[in-house]
Amino acid sequence: MIRTKTEFNILPAYNGDCILIKTFDKQGNEFVILIDGGTSATFEYSLKKKLKGITKIDLLVLTHIDSDHIGGLIKFFKNSLIDKIEIDQIWINQPDFGVTSKSDQKALISVPQAEDWKALIKSKKPQSKLREITTDDKTIIIGGVIFTILSPTPEIKDKLYEIWKKEKDKFLLKQANLEVKICINEIDYTKSLIELNKESFKPDSSISTDIYNSSSIAFILQCPDISLLLLGDSRPEIIAKSIRKLGNSEDSPLEVDYVKISHHGSLNNTSQELLSLIRSNKYILSTNGGTADHKHPSRETIARIVYKVNRNENRLNIYTNYSIKDMKTKIGEFISDDDLKEGNWNIEHENNFIS
Repeated sequence: MIRTKTEFNILPAYNGDCILIKTFDKQGNEFVILIDGGTSATFEYSLKKKLKGITKIDLLVLTHIDSDHIGGLIKFFKNSLIDKIEIDQIWINQPDFGVTSKSDQKALISVPQAEDWKALIKSKKPQSKLREITTDDKTIIIGGVIFTILSPTPEIKDKLYEIWKKEKDKFLLKQANLEVKICINEIDYTKSLIELNKESFKPDSSISTDIYNSSSIAFILQCPDISLLLLGDSRPEIIAKSIRKLGNSEDSPLEVDYVKISHHGSLNNTSQELLSLIRSNKYILSTNGGTADHKHPSRETIARIVYKVNRNENRLNIYTNYSIKDMKTKIGEFISDDDLKEGNWNIEHENNFIS
């Protein structure tokens, strides 16, 4: 199929991520990228419909093994649809134990699910090329589509594998050991966005204690007609350092068309420093508002985006993959009409984007 425009869809994936991108290579042939699969329910709810008619996925990326990223991929690989779709290459950071384990566990971080999916890959798609990804890869070019890798570092990947090996048996016995909160901070509805942006970035966990999110595969995607910064659930400290290594700074920021904000807009994953290194007027939040215990996005993250330094004068747009009204029924008035009166910005629901 010949394609002349890039289309991408931020699927409604409950509290998770699932991104389907249809772009084109240097010959104009369609190039399909699937990033994460959302929660287990995401496949039946939205991903299955989007995959119908697709005969080849050129690249499938599992950013990391959170259940709200891998759950839908397991459902996909267990569905008959998988037999109709060729998958050329899969990016996945995970030790190869070669052991199948139970996949119905409900921990947010799921080694058993990851083990199960790895076995499914070997069973269903043995011809697919598996590739581990770190910042040592720097730039990967596939058919003229350019991927600049920003996370994880090799050291973080090694730490992930070390913890994985220690915790694998514990997970089979007691899954709660690695359960990670998405956003433990209550959303502050009393302060204005301007006030919240003035507060320093003080994450409530460190990279070493947040190793699973820190291990997220994150990259700049440069298609022939559009550029995307896709951050998974990555840590801003890692991404900022990688962007600086590319030669960017506050005075010469990285320019991209869209930014998929990390970790559903959670407080720990978007800093003022990181945003100062990026120039874009289009930001995407993938979340339905989270769960009863872990709500997102945080108002602090929205404040940092809207009132970031070195913004240009153009209108800034934030897109959500669920309706604002539906999100508010879950997390309350996280954005008010008063918030929109200042800062020259807008927030709206959108799933489909075309270059």
